Amino acid sequence: MASLILNETMDINTTVPNVYLVTVPWDWRLTIQLILAIVGITGNSTVIHIYLHTHTLTTCATNRFIAALAVADIITSICIIPIPTLSYVPANIGGHFYCKVVHSSFLFWISVVASIFSLTVLALERFVAIAQPVRYKILFSERMTRFIIIMIWMFAFTLNIFIPFTFHLDEVTGACFVDFVSVTFQMFIGVLAFILEYLVPLILMLVANIRSIQLLKMQALVFNTECNQKSADMHLLRARQQIIYMLLAVIITFIVCWSPSQFAFLTFTLGLVPHEYIHGNLNRIVVVLAFANSCLNPVLYALTNKNFRRAIKQHLFRYSKHADEAINGLFDTPLETGELVGSKTSTGGTNLSTNSISASTSTTTKHYDNAIITNNI
Repeated sequence: MASLILNETMDINTTVPNVYLVTVPWDWRLTIQLILAIVGITGNSTVIHIYLHTHTLTTCATNRFIAALAVADIITSICIIPIPTLSYVPANIGGHFYCKVVHSSFLFWISVVASIFSLTVLALERFVAIAQPVRYKILFSERMTRFIIIMIWMFAFTLNIFIPFTFHLDEVTGACFVDFVSVTFQMFIGVLAFILEYLVPLILMLVANIRSIQLLKMQALVFNTECNQKSADMHLLRARQQIIYMLLAVIITFIVCWSPSQFAFLTFTLGLVPHEYIHGNLNRIVVVLAFANSCLNPVLYALTNKNFRRAIKQHLFRYSKHADEAINGLFDTPLETGELVGSKTSTGGTNLSTNSISASTSTTTKHYDNAIITNNI
């Protein structure tokens, strides 16, 4: 396809070339990238649509974080849509802005980091809900949840603020280029990004999910020996197990998709691979694999959770006229009040905290505030 000329008029005496908009060369990488972008936009838009149109979902901290994750992923998906590039960038304010913000993919990397931090907070939120249900109500109140989401985006912006300062415009050739000022600064950025944007979140997610699974297994042992397996407590426990295993699948997907790209960027900034790597096929493959993470999360939700599939039917296909009353959570099996066993009063329940496990071994007649359970599903 021919290039599209943005500016055909030009002073006859000037030596500055015209500004050309080079159309997208549709190779295999960009074709896959476009497919991933479409899937990511569709899937994450569905998550946001269900969240906004189901009133009961907005009352749960988990659902707020998952909506924030969907927002970050949909921005990432939009940013990876292949667009024409400039073969010559004019030496003006617009040209410098193009190199520092558009060409550098500044917004893309902010949304990527926000997505990673949202996954991390989700894992920590589920762990606190299981291990410390009383403190959970304070730590993840509606006000605190919104504050955490704002801080996620502010932190993501701060970690990527160096990007506009490393991309520059060559006013002679009209090309954008990267300059880290010094090799030391380049290595510092590479190591810092690897630690804060990959290693620390990965460790936190793995530890939180592993500890959550261990606690759930301990709680299951207690309920199996002392409670009716068909009770509301076992129903709630299975619901929480479903959430944890789903989040673990999301984290494993994150590891598979992002590990090659993160290690490749680290080795590049440390000077362990040649500069030609950036333009090679190996780098293209790991980048495309990283892109896939933004569109896979909604697919995992749909495959692993029947509530999510039911919500899609209700909202997109008008399956029910009372959709907002039927779904209590995208990741939680609703706990109906009628499911409580007869031995428990309407205000009685079983606290699924670590302390309740040790208490249950000494007596089977303990009663706790049922509101703690229903608020922490």
